[in-house]
Amino acid sequence: MEKRALMTGSELLSDAMTLGSWLLACGAEIYRVEESIRRMCLAYGAADAQVYAVPTAIIATVRMDENHVETQVRRIEQRGTDLNRVNALNALCRSVCAHPIPHEEFWARMQKIADADVYPPIIRCLASGGVALFFTLLFGGAAADGLLTLIVGCLLEVLMELIGRIGSNPLFLNVLGGAWIAFAALSGVRLGLGQSYDLVIMGSIMPLVPGLMMTNAIRDLIAGDFMAGITRFAAALLHAAGIAVGAAISLGMSSLLLGGF
Repeated sequence: MEKRALMTGSELLSDAMTLGSWLLACGAEIYRVEESIRRMCLAYGAADAQVYAVPTAIIATVRMDENHVETQVRRIEQRGTDLNRVNALNALCRSVCAHPIPHEEFWARMQKIADADVYPPIIRCLASGGVALFFTLLFGGAAADGLLTLIVGCLLEVLMELIGRIGSNPLFLNVLGGAWIAFAALSGVRLGLGQSYDLVIMGSIMPLVPGLMMTNAIRDLIAGDFMAGITRFAAALLHAAGIAVGAAISLGMSSLLLGGF
């Protein structure tokens, strides 16, 4: 069966764009998104494929022959981090590039990736608390500080999950998360559950730090994708500023209401 018989030009571009948009939404690098779309189109017999991606949108044009050109634009509304899904999508792209499959089979495999099990809420809570606990101890916190940080980190994941369900702005989520962390740390220390509220705050903030976003921003800049790199770098700075503002709000209110820490 010829490659072009497996999919029409419209189906090919739509499928490739869907794969690329899922990659981008899950936190993949810009070069990976562009290369995945381009390689998939060429593997199915396209004469040429031009792709331009930024963190919020993808534009692609595929030329099947001299008289057949397809162009699509995808807007990326939701973005996050899901490296398991990035790995699965990357594996699918490599597989179909080596052995092209029909449109229906491609979508069946995409649906399988979409339906794959994610970590249950309890695991995510423990992971958030565990990361916070590790960094608190790394910064020199006592055992009591570590235990308090574990609780704060677990409840932080619960809070972020509940607020995130209503489609709240990521910047607002970070402000709220920073405010919760500072409030919980101060309250816990005042109740005698910890010793150093500053170390508890430092450790609890780490799950919110946009490390992958900053790493991808630097990777994009090195690769020459300056627009994407600058955009992601600015977003990372805004997220970090949101965390700081939220913590400052709680610390400031505590100072005003209680006359200091």
